[in-house]
Amino acid sequence: MGAWLLVTALYAAHAALVVPPLLLIATAALLRGGRSLLDRLMLAAGLLLGATCAAGLVFAFWPWGLHPIAVAGTAATALILLAARTGRRLQLPRPRGSDAVAGAGAAVVGLVAAWPVWPADADRRLAIMLDGEDLARHAAVFDAIRRTGGYLFTDHARAERYVYGGMIDYPQGSHLLAGLLDGFVRSSASNFGSGTAMLTHYLWFAVAGYTFLALALVWAAQWIGAGALTPARCLPLTALITAVCAAGEMLELLSFGYPSQVLGLAEAVLLLALLARPVARTRDQLLLIAGLLTAVGFTYYLYLPPVGLAALIWLGTHWRRLARRPVALVLAVTCGAAATVPMAYGLLLADQASALFTIGYLVLSRDALAALAALVATGLLTRRGRRSRIWRRYSLSFVPVAAFAGILLIGQRLFGVGSGYYANKALYLVFALLLIGAGAVALHLPAPVRVRRHRSLPAAVPALIAIVALTGAGRGDTPYQPHLGGSWGRSWLIGPDAARTAQADLLLRAYARLPADAPVLVVGDDSGYESYRLTLFLSTMQRTSGATAGAIYNHLPVTAPDRLDASVASTPGRVRLLALSDRAEARARAVCARQPANRIEVVRV
Repeated sequence: MGAWLLVTALYAAHAALVVPPLLLIATAALLRGGRSLLDRLMLAAGLLLGATCAAGLVFAFWPWGLHPIAVAGTAATALILLAARTGRRLQLPRPRGSDAVAGAGAAVVGLVAAWPVWPADADRRLAIMLDGEDLARHAAVFDAIRRTGGYLFTDHARAERYVYGGMIDYPQGSHLLAGLLDGFVRSSASNFGSGTAMLTHYLWFAVAGYTFLALALVWAAQWIGAGALTPARCLPLTALITAVCAAGEMLELLSFGYPSQVLGLAEAVLLLALLARPVARTRDQLLLIAGLLTAVGFTYYLYLPPVGLAALIWLGTHWRRLARRPVALVLAVTCGAAATVPMAYGLLLADQASALFTIGYLVLSRDALAALAALVATGLLTRRGRRSRIWRRYSLSFVPVAAFAGILLIGQRLFGVGSGYYANKALYLVFALLLIGAGAVALHLPAPVRVRRHRSLPAAVPALIAIVALTGAGRGDTPYQPHLGGSWGRSWLIGPDAARTAQADLLLRAYARLPADAPVLVVGDDSGYESYRLTLFLSTMQRTSGATAGAIYNHLPVTAPDRLDASVASTPGRVRLLALSDRAEARARAVCARQPANRIEVVRV
């Protein structure tokens, strides 16, 4: 009762934002495993991610939806019952020096990610989002989940009023988490904000998700390399991962707007790290595996086959240890099987398998992959690496991850053109696994010895020099380079160009002046893609994505000459054509003349 009263009081005081961190700390205090405070917090975060994804099925059917009081009160009650059942007392380990190093690395990445967003006005923030069209679709799903109170695939008829039908069966773990947290941020279950405020909130959730990915990578690298790492040795390792996340190709996952992949990648990294170095208690290890498999399956199931196979390999090689915990083992296997439900549904019933060999511009640097693979391999081939159980488990996990990416690459070559969109997304998991395995280089060094505290600063001097040498680690050979700055880090910090900002200003003026009582299709002078992109974002801001779905996602390419006619014909009821120029207005009025039966209104802003 006390937990419910506390949550209710914080909600009434518009301070519900502090509740999720309190639940994270309480979960960490009940878990066991890890030697530092950050270890325990990351384990708790992985467990809560899985629990939230699974609870989303409940949220869709119980009467309270995503109400912060109901969700937080239930979660607090579950933690209290778990503490009573296990007899565990709240206990947290002390922070260590490696925690500060990891936190500093993640803070640098977070600062870079937030740099162009924090001081920006509405025009500039929208212009940042316009770099990737996917963010508009993800924001629409996030907003629809807030309004419906759960996963969209649980009620297709209702969801189609808010979003394009193709997104209803898309894995929605990250959207559910963002929607749930947004209720705590606003301290309201019914305040959804304006369309522009909704987009701003979702952009910040994307920034937070990318920062969490950086923290997961740094922590996982320290977790795996714990036996060979000292705080001084953690510095160059953290510098490498920070440089890649803050200035390298990892950053395009944020700039292009792939929040589901970002969170799914973080969850997969946490799981692979725990498979390489399990926690001491079997029951907790199985619980963490089950939770993270569920999180990956509901968030970004492209990564589920390789990490699921890696988990099965771990279970098979530890069957004697697991046989002593049959109940926990059955729970883990059951959760692992349940994690495959979104993937099976999407591939078998929602026809998402047809998109597997989609052609795209996301191309990861092969030179960076090869260099990093060679770097990690040199450590694994040492005598210490071959004898280490942790690094042997790491190598076993690497096999299914690399094999999965290789199969997609081969399939793309056979059935498509180039390396492929999802094949490169699979390579990002390979890249992440190599990053967290970069600590294997420390196996070339003598085993760490304990030194007196006053000698720690001199020992860190070589590490600080190595950090300076690693500051250029963000450069790559990808054939798709940003058009501003020459590297992903500089391009992100520079922000959108004048053309993007002008488009954002136009969208905001249209949003302010045009009512949302009819779908709006943008008509420009371009070949079609920019008109398509602007229509997509404007419909998201006006919350008319469901009504404009037929026009935006018709069967014709965006560059087809008669696409505008087809878009108007596929939109039932009244439709507005927003002309951006005199030439565009002439095109729009020609459509009106060709389709006199349709109610078409041509407008200018």
